[in-house]
Amino acid sequence: MWEYYPQGLENVIFRMHQRYDKPIIVTENGCCTDDDSQRVESIRDHLTSVHKAVSRGIPVDGYFHWSAFDNFELHLGDSYRFGLVGVNPKTQERTMKLSGEYYSRI
Repeated sequence: MWEYYPQGLENVIFRMHQRYDKPIIVTENGCCTDDDSQRVESIRDHLTSVHKAVSRGIPVDGYFHWSAFDNFELHLGDSYRFGLVGVNPKTQERTMKLSGEYYSRI
């Protein structure tokens, strides 16, 4: 549904730092998938790009994964999964995903 291009994050961080010369905070980055191993790869790949930007001397003060919880997208409903924690839409039961455990270790 959405393009997967982790290197683009490094490029945007670099361009924004060049333009504004301010520390960077990535406020919303994630992957929509039911395959949680793919989400783990996405986190690894995107944080590798963030690390490359930091290695270039760019101050990255924060990174927030989108989203902590599976959520309800107004135009897409609850069938699209972004979260590190799964949410059963009927019972509202929460379950930590492998990707959530991976992210917490980082």
